[in-house]
Amino acid sequence: MGKDSINQMLKISKAVLKAKENIGKTVEYSRVDVLDEAAESLIKNPSKFPLLFGVKDTDQISWEIIHKLIGEGYLFHTIDRLAEGGRAIDVDLINPLTGNIMTGSSSGSCINILYGINDFALGTDGGGSVLAPAMSTGLYSIMAKGLGIKGNREKLSTDSISFTAGIGVISYDYSLCMNIINSLVPMKYIDEEGLKQRKIKAAVPQGINIDSNLYKIINRFDNIVEFKEVNFGDNNRENLIMKCNELFKKDIDLIITEEGSIDLYGRGDSVLGTWGTIGKKIQDLSGKQLVKIANMINTTAITIPTGELGMGILILGREGFEGGNLAISLGNIIKNNFSTPDLFRSYFIDSYKRKKGGLI
Repeated sequence: MGKDSINQMLKISKAVLKAKENIGKTVEYSRVDVLDEAAESLIKNPSKFPLLFGVKDTDQISWEIIHKLIGEGYLFHTIDRLAEGGRAIDVDLINPLTGNIMTGSSSGSCINILYGINDFALGTDGGGSVLAPAMSTGLYSIMAKGLGIKGNREKLSTDSISFTAGIGVISYDYSLCMNIINSLVPMKYIDEEGLKQRKIKAAVPQGINIDSNLYKIINRFDNIVEFKEVNFGDNNRENLIMKCNELFKKDIDLIITEEGSIDLYGRGDSVLGTWGTIGKKIQDLSGKQLVKIANMINTTAITIPTGELGMGILILGREGFEGGNLAISLGNIIKNNFSTPDLFRSYFIDSYKRKKGGLI
């Protein structure tokens, strides 16, 4: 093995040790066999660095999906903790970035990425359980319900809405998220020139603050996207579902918002929100709006960290391949306009990344 391969084995060894330390916390189960699998992979192809992934502790993610990724050379490492009862907050874990209670329900998956245990994770999203935790920890995510990547059966949300969970990927690297989706559903991503020819129509919230990142996107990409300001009304989930479905039935291809700060000034949890005026006020201060309904209207949804704590750009694509491809492809261009703080990357990301030829 050369120096780079040795560095990779060191990285993976540290990840395995860290996973073991977190059994019963963020990790339910870890596979030490990834050490042998990583060594075998590097012997066969020293220039291809092994990537580790975790899977949320739910039977909604089929073994067929996991085996597809294993077949692509990704190393299945951990089964990750989810918030008890699938809640939108996890009262037993702390968000390593904000120091607040962790957002759920894919709580362990996001923390394990920040800890360097995994490079990416598969999670399920009923009412924001992939998108919101990713946003709260400064990570990227793609929830692919709109592309047909979803759970095995219907469930009931904590506020009694029936849904089938979407399956999504979370990572510190957007290109890696795209590659994972492409492994599960063959995609033909579109570059900026190709997007210009599509005449995309996107709905954005009315009354956008000129200092917001969403305003910057509208100014930067008005040559690619025709933006239409829309009043989404209050934060009631059923009203938002109705409004977004109405927009997609017309001529809108994408819905784009800026959301957050996720669970920083409040707690976006339905159980807490049922406790009178105070509980509802705390819930409404959670920074969660369309992340709560992205899966319930069968979209492909992506989140992009903007460098503002707990905040991100949310893009929803209409159900189907075309809408999903537009959302992911536009996200790939938009992401280049934002970056996370250097200290965040130094503390949580760069200390675990590959030394040479990596993704970042």
